[in-house]
Amino acid sequence: MTEWWHALLLEKQIFYAIGICSLAVLLLQMLLSVFGMGHDGHADFTTPGDHDSGLGLFSIRTVTGFFVGFGWTGAILLNQGYSIYAAIAGGVAVGAGFLFATAFLILNLLRLQSSGNLDYRNAIGTVGTVYSTIPAAEAGGGQLELVLQGRLMMAEAYTKAAQPLKPGSKARVADLIGQSTLLVEPLNPTPNA
Repeated sequence: MTEWWHALLLEKQIFYAIGICSLAVLLLQMLLSVFGMGHDGHADFTTPGDHDSGLGLFSIRTVTGFFVGFGWTGAILLNQGYSIYAAIAGGVAVGAGFLFATAFLILNLLRLQSSGNLDYRNAIGTVGTVYSTIPAAEAGGGQLELVLQGRLMMAEAYTKAAQPLKPGSKARVADLIGQSTLLVEPLNPTPNA
C-alpha cells in the first residue's frame, strides 16, 4: 500500500488524501448518528437568515460532502489523464453538487422530525374533511382530517349541529374541547326544517 502511495504524483496524493480523510469523517458522522451521539446543530456554520434551526448551507456534514466529491472526482479525473486544472474544476463542480444535495437531504429529513409542539389552537378556523361520521348534538366523537401546522393529521371531533356530519363532507373548526379535541361546524349548514 505504501509503495502505491509513494508512486503517485503529488497532485494525486493530495486529491486522494482529501477524498480518503473526508470519507472517513463522513463515515464517522454516520456512525455517531446511528448511536445517537451526533449533534447536528452544535458545530454548524449557518448562513445569515437561518437562525432558527441551527442548520445552514455550510454545516459540518455539507462541507464534508463537498470534500468527498471534490477529492474523489479530482483523483478520478487525474487517473483518466485530465489536467490538474480540469481535475480541480471537476472536483469543485461535483463537490458543490454533493454540498447542495447533502443540505437538501438534511433539510428534508429534519422536516420529518416531530418536535412535539403541535398547538391545536392553530386549528380554529381551519377547514377539514370528515373522515368518520361525527354524530349530531355532541352525541359522540368522530374524526376530522385536516392540515395543522403543515402536517396532514386526524383529530377527534364533535359537533353541535343538528345533523351528523358524514364522511367526505367539509367542516370548519369552531373551537376546542380540552387541549386536542375539536368542536366543528358544517361548512354549509343545512337550515332546520
